[in-house]
Amino acid sequence: MTGPSVSALTKNECVCEPDATSSKLTETIEIEEDAHIHVAEWRLQKVQSPIELQHDESIHHDHFEPLEFHGHWDVGGDATFTNNGFTATLRFKNRELPILKGGPLHGFEYVFEQLHFHWSEDDHSGCEHIFEGQAYSMEAHAVHYNKKYADFQEAHDKHDGLAVVAFFLKATDAIENPCFSKLSTAVMDIVKINTETSVSSDCLTWIKEEAQCKGYYTYQGSLTTEPYTESVTWILYPQPIHVSREQVAHFRSLHSTPCEQHNIKTNVRPIQKPTEDQKFNIIYARNHRSSSPAP
Repeated sequence: MTGPSVSALTKNECVCEPDATSSKLTETIEIEEDAHIHVAEWRLQKVQSPIELQHDESIHHDHFEPLEFHGHWDVGGDATFTNNGFTATLRFKNRELPILKGGPLHGFEYVFEQLHFHWSEDDHSGCEHIFEGQAYSMEAHAVHYNKKYADFQEAHDKHDGLAVVAFFLKATDAIENPCFSKLSTAVMDIVKINTETSVSSDCLTWIKEEAQCKGYYTYQGSLTTEPYTESVTWILYPQPIHVSREQVAHFRSLHSTPCEQHNIKTNVRPIQKPTEDQKFNIIYARNHRSSSPAP
């Protein structure tokens, strides 16, 4: 049995809602036992990523605790932005690393490893996951590893090793996103492969509003880059973050080779289709309280 469905949800509609009424809370308590997802069973439902998500095909689950972002928007320490020839990668150092917990993470805490981006040659096919048939300009992945492991390398091939939070970016003709400009402007300083620049330590504030949205999709999948290990709890927010076309275009200027004759035109893995006999669940999670940053 699954939880109650969401009626009349339109494509890419933000699912933030006021707190549930007392009658709704009563309904929640009645179905909570049947709606519970057992860790061992859910962790075995693996599939290669990225995938296409359809709201009507997801399992609605109202009983996760709020997904908590601790330290992601803090000021302090150092942040670096690097062109590794495949993507632009953000990392923190000289500070306590951000922690992700709650939601579908089954009591584990996940440590921030890095955030990177995917894009393509145009503004209409730069994301990896597809939601309701819609492709966006870019997709950002905030990669975290399970704190019970020593580091990302130890965690990356474990069944509960990684949690990746994905955000869609939509390029428009409107003015640039001022928070995102902390990174999009810095891209011009790392055009050459294997170059690095410093950025503001609060450079993730552009995802803060979406990260506090109540509704997201989650499934057990894989890394979308080699070695494609099926060790990732994916958390995807469906509402795109708006940026300007120029901000997206900056990323296409990054060189992919030392000779500087080739740029990173596309770094998107195609949609992966599960086999017909593969058991596969996409969970649509709604909290009765908003996902929360640290105070």
